[in-house]
Amino acid sequence: MTAIDPDRRMASAHEEIKIGGGFKAGLVNFTFLAAPIIAILLLWEAVARLSGMPAALLPPVTMIFAAVIRLTEQGLLFGDVASSLARLFVSVIVGSVVGTAAGVVMGYFRFWEKTLSGPLNFLLAIPGTAMFPLSMIWFGLTEMAIISILIYEVALTVTLNTWTGVKSVDNSLIRAGRAFGANGISLFWRVLIPGALPSIITGYRQAFSRCWRILIVAEMLVSVTSGLGYRIYWGREYFNSDVVYGGLLVVGIIGLLIERVLLRGLEMATIERWGTVRE
Repeated sequence: MTAIDPDRRMASAHEEIKIGGGFKAGLVNFTFLAAPIIAILLLWEAVARLSGMPAALLPPVTMIFAAVIRLTEQGLLFGDVASSLARLFVSVIVGSVVGTAAGVVMGYFRFWEKTLSGPLNFLLAIPGTAMFPLSMIWFGLTEMAIISILIYEVALTVTLNTWTGVKSVDNSLIRAGRAFGANGISLFWRVLIPGALPSIITGYRQAFSRCWRILIVAEMLVSVTSGLGYRIYWGREYFNSDVVYGGLLVVGIIGLLIERVLLRGLEMATIERWGTVRE
């Protein structure tokens, strides 16, 4: 009887999951994603109930969900989520366009790489949160004070990853593209951008993550009247710890959905589908 190679057995199991269809694969992925989160929430509930700690410090999960439901019934939660997402997507779209263009130019043109690499590394050393006092001096306690810093953070992150990706494109691909008549703008779209796309999408994912975290902090600092950061700060001011924990829970859930649905979907539809990276 011939022994089965363990690696081959694992590969076969992986293929079976893929052959099982989209629903089965989606169910398996959802289980791996949700099971650890559910386990943490159950552990939290048990510790909060049995430890004897006051609810003001460690409210049970049921109390946190009750606060989220209460905010939803009052119409506050949807308004806060909509305001935060509007600021997020405006900043990410503008910053990504600027960062992608700057990164491609730096990666392809030696002159611009030498000119801009110093300022880029200098600005990368300054955290976005450290720029808030300056943005509030420029724009006051307004929406623009938040959005300007978010655009700054996104543009720098995307620029760095795009620059790295374009520099990593093999010269043989560039020569092959030119041999097939790709020059100028055509070379960018047909060779450089597809070749650098794994790094570019990684930059988008990092930019979304950083922008989302900084946004929540910004909504606590700047005088806005809606947003998840504002709601968390409001809960702290009135000693509503269940609202604070509920706001943090919603922040985490939205960040997870953006990562796993939007950005992961973009990755699957492009670089995984084209075989640039492994699944």
